Amino acid sequence: MNSINRLLILYSFLFLWLLLSSCQQDSAQQQYEAEAYGPVEGYTQTDLQQNVLSHDKKDWQVSPYYEGLIRILPLFPNPINYGGTAYLEMTLNGAPVQSYVELGYLNYNNQWIPLQQETVSSEFELVTFVIDSRNFGSNAELARGLHRLLLYDGNQRLITYGDILIK
Repeated sequence: MNSINRLLILYSFLFLWLLLSSCQQDSAQQQYEAEAYGPVEGYTQTDLQQNVLSHDKKDWQVSPYYEGLIRILPLFPNPINYGGTAYLEMTLNGAPVQSYVELGYLNYNNQWIPLQQETVSSEFELVTFVIDSRNFGSNAELARGLHRLLLYDGNQRLITYGDILIK
């Protein structure tokens, strides 16, 4: 009987620990997402060879939910001229992403504008997003400026975010 009580106590503590760590992860994810919707300021400057020339600490950090399971390389090149193209690479390292990922941004009316959706068929995969600067406006005047890109999984969980400057 004594060993059964010990097992019950052990399982109770294990369950409580799992519950608390899950709540902490949810809280960290919520804080991360709140920061993503904050002011758009600064950007990570990169060249065509993916060299980082200056770094914005908030850009392209992986969310707490996917930390260690996904690797994001900074958008390159950044900034780009209107008519130019930039790339964002994401490597899945065992991440249980649900069916697809979607990259987009919120326009000046706070309306979601999808840029690219990619089907994910494996937990170990390289996904490249191609960002055409013309998607941010019908002419250079409308597209110019700093824009926040957001990358979500199929469950609308934020994976990462970062800023692109269009000249």
